[in-house]
This record gives sequence, structure tokens and C-alpha cells, in this order.
Amino acid sequence: MSFYDSFKEWINVGHEVEFAYMGKDYSVTYYKRDDGEYGISFCEFNCDPTDFKDVEDFMANAKIGNNHLSDIWEAVTDITIF
Repeated sequence: MSFYDSFKEWINVGHEVEFAYMGKDYSVTYYKRDDGEYGISFCEFNCDPTDFKDVEDFMANAKIGNNHLSDIWEAVTDITIF
């Protein structure tokens, strides 16, 4: 299993994750949507979040700059899992 696969599993089972990339801190958290389901919120600390409908949407579309998380995950540091 790759390191990115581990990240996907953490998100899939409902963990929230904080990490650093290129000197900036990011977080992946869950929030309750208006329809009662849970969505995923992703952002650089102290910035406006980008919200995703579900795990599949997040894993397919989350980016830092122009790079998908899958392309940069091996370079992240300081990972904390809640």
C-alpha cells in the first residue's frame, strides 16, 4: 500500500488530517451539510475552505495550487491524524 493509499483510507474511515506542504499547513475536516450528510472541507490554515460533497469528490478534485494531492502527497510532512 502506498503512502497516498494510507491517506485515502484515513479520509475514507472519517479521520481528519492536518499536514504541511512547502512550508504551509493544511487541514482536511468533515462538516454536516444541509441535507444531513457529511461533506469534506479542505484548506490552508486561516484561509477559506473548499468543500467537497464526499470522499470520492475530495480524492478526485482536491488540489494545492494546480497539483492534485495524489501528485504531491509524497512531499507532505508533519502529518497529524485525528
